Amino acid sequence: MLDSLNSILSNHFGLFRRGQMARDLLTLFLFCAANLFQARETYAMQAEFKYLDLPTFRTGEAGPLLGRIVLRIHSNDLTPVAARASLKIEGGKDVLTGETRLAYPGLFTALSFPVQLAQPSAEDQVYAAMLTVTIGEDLALSRPVQIYVRGSGMFFRTYRSRIDDTVYPYALYLPAGMDAADRQWPLVVSLHGAYSNYANNLKRLFGIGNRPGEPDELAFFSLPVWPELPPAAGIVVCPWGRGTMSYHGPGARDVLDVLTIVRDSFPVDPERISVTGLSMGGNGTWEMSLRYPAIFSAAVPVCAPSDMSLVGGFTRDVLLKNEERFPYIEKIIAQNQLSIWAANARAFPVQMYHGNDDPVVPVSHSEQMVEALRRAGIEAPLTRFDNVGHNAWDPTYKNGETLRRLLAARREKPQKEIYFTTCRYENARYDWLEIERFEHYGDFATIEARWEPKTAAVSLTTGNVALLKLYPAELSGLKAGDKLTVSSGKSRLSLQVPQEGPLRIALTNGKLTKATDKTSDSRTIKKKGLEGPIYEALSDRVLLVYGTGPEGESTLRQLIRFSDWGELPDVHFQIRPDSLVTENDMLESHLVLFGDERSNKLIGRMNSLCPVRFEGERVVAGKNSYARDEVAFKCIFPNPLSPNRLVLLNYAEEWNYTSNWSFNGVFKLLPDYLIYRKGADKPFGSEVLAAGFFDERWQW
Repeated sequence: MLDSLNSILSNHFGLFRRGQMARDLLTLFLFCAANLFQARETYAMQAEFKYLDLPTFRTGEAGPLLGRIVLRIHSNDLTPVAARASLKIEGGKDVLTGETRLAYPGLFTALSFPVQLAQPSAEDQVYAAMLTVTIGEDLALSRPVQIYVRGSGMFFRTYRSRIDDTVYPYALYLPAGMDAADRQWPLVVSLHGAYSNYANNLKRLFGIGNRPGEPDELAFFSLPVWPELPPAAGIVVCPWGRGTMSYHGPGARDVLDVLTIVRDSFPVDPERISVTGLSMGGNGTWEMSLRYPAIFSAAVPVCAPSDMSLVGGFTRDVLLKNEERFPYIEKIIAQNQLSIWAANARAFPVQMYHGNDDPVVPVSHSEQMVEALRRAGIEAPLTRFDNVGHNAWDPTYKNGETLRRLLAARREKPQKEIYFTTCRYENARYDWLEIERFEHYGDFATIEARWEPKTAAVSLTTGNVALLKLYPAELSGLKAGDKLTVSSGKSRLSLQVPQEGPLRIALTNGKLTKATDKTSDSRTIKKKGLEGPIYEALSDRVLLVYGTGPEGESTLRQLIRFSDWGELPDVHFQIRPDSLVTENDMLESHLVLFGDERSNKLIGRMNSLCPVRFEGERVVAGKNSYARDEVAFKCIFPNPLSPNRLVLLNYAEEWNYTSNWSFNGVFKLLPDYLIYRKGADKPFGSEVLAAGFFDERWQW
């Protein structure tokens, strides 16, 4: 690596790009073990390094914390190479070594390593250390780095994600004196834009923008090691969101996980958590606040994309113009159309900002949201900047004024009124009410509820709700044994508050009844974490599994192609051969399976129970069947071997996902199943034979 890399490493955020640093691409000639399918041979291997993330310690903290480095191996062989990272801090006795991971050629691999100080630091300090990356049996690359300790201000931290057991970073601002008094602090969640990162976003929110003509990838490196951020009376966190991929699916999970970590680690006031973001992060601000309205006290989207029918020419020009080929697309668009979720903003104030001359995200996106909010009875101002293009964040965040307003925002907990809409069980709870069952799954449901503490009564107006839960513990003044009256129209129901847990209420033809306790049902139904569509398999703990049977090498190539989302997203799924997947793995993880019943043993075990299955030379899907050698398909369904987990079955995977916005432009637009003709590496590029959603009981 280049000598000039010192400055990047000392800034705690290393970005390595091909073409940017000529010697970052190292050619290594190794004699490596053969893969499962080929004889041993000597081959050339290139190692490309992308990110380095080192944690910042707080004064008095010894660790261990986690660092990570991201690399990619290039090879003409599929053989995975064992790789690990270790750290030796100057003056310390031990080498701190991370776990060994298999680096598959063509895919970015994240290596984590522990960072621990010999004793807590009493003041700001800098520790010299040596980072070593070991690849294979014979190669070790070392580089000096620095570990920083500080009492307050700007921090970089990491956490291990449940999705893939990989470490991911985030940026954090902690105010001075946070631990000195017994008090709770407001928290601002700030989401970065595309092609940017958490570090740039943190300084930007404090009013420190890029210099004229300076791209985001260089902006942070031009600052001092410790940017002197203006003092703020609260905590700020900037999640990574797994890079540039939109705050949906794995990106949304990253935000929620980081938010939980910060709330558990620091004295955060739960009624003063606000969210803001710019461009892609503005879209994320809408996504997070409207889907999880019980969390936030205020939302400030800046130059935010919001209209699914306008986001990306691909969606507009390919899918929406060919609805006869993609009959499910209207439902997908509706479920992700943020204007339909607008009523959930009744819970908090919204302020929008946009440049009138924005060439990237036209101001019409924000205008649409103003109108949608108005129809929901919400007045949300839109500040428009004349002669401002896409960088509306510069005037929005100037002088830190927006940050101060967000830190001052307080959530009005909906003790008396709830207005709520959703179409997914993932987003079905809002404070003291939760939709347990829709009348028609996939369509939006609405709830208007009012709580009258003086009469201990709840009145409901609902649409598309068949069964709901009411949580009495969240209503002030109620205690176990009290009487509670629930009404909907002319129907009234008298209930007794239980010792614990929710009340379950059924709504049938306008009549309220107390729902009986759940009875065992052998049929799997759609519910939170088990409802699809296809992207859901990638939004929780997941294993990608290739086959070791005949043509198993082909399934590994398919898996690698499926996992390569290009340079922008930061994803590192766990990969296993079918022979190493355990029963416990299936209990804990969703599975993405590649191949068929001949090449993949797990598919063979469950084939007869799959909604899309193999029968001889045919692929059978419901009442239809297709020639096996002519079709490919993707299908998600509950794992027949572990019904509380999902399987995403990929047969004849051939799409190229490395183009920009692969998750937002492909996975987010897939239904429960898609059967199409082989022969196109472009997503949605071949004839679609069948596509759509299973019903609520996962039936055709």
